[in-house]
Amino acid sequence: MATIGANNRPRKVRWLLGFGILLLVAGVALLWLRDTAPAARPFAVPGSQDSSPFAAYLDDKGAQTLSDRLNTQLMTSSGLVSWYQQAQEELGIPAQWSHKLIAQDQLLYGSWLAERGEQRSFAQWNEQFRAGFISPDGLVYAERTLTPESVPEKLSEPGSVVELEPVADEMVSWSDSLHYFRVLALAYDHWPQDELDLQEKALAANVARVLGTNLEPDQVVAIPTSAPTMDPAATPTPRPQSTVESADAGFARDPVIRLASLDLLALRALADLEPDLANRYAEAVALVRGGLISDSLPLYAYGYATLQQGYVRFVSTAPVVDLADSLTCALHLAEIGELDPRTLSWLVEQLLNDHALYASYHIAQGQASTAQESLDGLALTARIARIANHEQLYRKAVDRLQWHRATSPTSSVLDAVFRQDSQGIVTITARDNLLALLALS
Repeated sequence: MATIGANNRPRKVRWLLGFGILLLVAGVALLWLRDTAPAARPFAVPGSQDSSPFAAYLDDKGAQTLSDRLNTQLMTSSGLVSWYQQAQEELGIPAQWSHKLIAQDQLLYGSWLAERGEQRSFAQWNEQFRAGFISPDGLVYAERTLTPESVPEKLSEPGSVVELEPVADEMVSWSDSLHYFRVLALAYDHWPQDELDLQEKALAANVARVLGTNLEPDQVVAIPTSAPTMDPAATPTPRPQSTVESADAGFARDPVIRLASLDLLALRALADLEPDLANRYAEAVALVRGGLISDSLPLYAYGYATLQQGYVRFVSTAPVVDLADSLTCALHLAEIGELDPRTLSWLVEQLLNDHALYASYHIAQGQASTAQESLDGLALTARIARIANHEQLYRKAVDRLQWHRATSPTSSVLDAVFRQDSQGIVTITARDNLLALLALS
């Protein structure tokens, strides 16, 4: 006896067989993708808006406005020049641009693009940066210079292409290379791609080659020394030698590891890729921690002298600590969970009582040694405040930073963070505005 639906049985079998084959193919494809996809390397940056428990000062539109001003006045086909000076008609001074492109400025811009998740803009930036700032041995040049003949009358003219002066290999910087590693690590975390994977691993190997056995000095500075004391009881009685006093008399030149260059978060991630650098990371943390000046002034020394094996607290003629350098050290410690609470308390005290942060502070007296405010210090403080979950400090820092933004509709630096000298000349720098972007958005 025929059964209803019996004729559909072969069709159902074929359908089930086809469906099973599709599932098998899909499973094989997923396994293949899993085996061939770049390995995950999580890299989170504390202090970014993504990791902040409270809202940023600027929304996306406000941040884009500041970014557009930066691009209009400072961006060239090879990267950002370091500063722009507004014309001063009363003094007969025309608008001027720096011809210097600083690697740290470019890397701050790359960091901002990566934090914002702007993949296409980051890819364009990365290609531009690698073309202009990567040396033949795979490290980063500290700076580049525009050729005078290639600089247009206005840097932002559409279609204008600038050229860079040749550069010597000795201008490479391992600390800037470490900063670039940080940028690549963040980009790879957002967009794990083979190309970024190869770039990050190659850079890690090149930095490891430099730092394999020791943290290398990245500067040579003149350190004040005491004049030799003659012993009048010595026989024969010593007499002063008739010598010509050199320009460096009273100073000894010594290689120094600048504490602010020790990007601890990047070094920790680097050690994950290059395990032999685990000791370098531990040494760097100890060096930065040990650079704290005092309980009354919980800021950080300038560097560590490798020959004298001691801290260099300042490099100027006066005993003052540079705030931006010091807060860079504090930020690096905060990013790995090692922020000294005394530094945080000091920042709160300064902004709540003085309502400002100044460019330098006297090491012994602990008071501001200049009337010049620290714009980059305010931006760094805002990042530290986000990590410390201190919204009041964040608002105080960004409110004061906002006070230094141009508001005149006729200004060529409208919306940018600016500096003004005693003659009324207005200047914007790439560093100030990029740190502001990272703090305000």
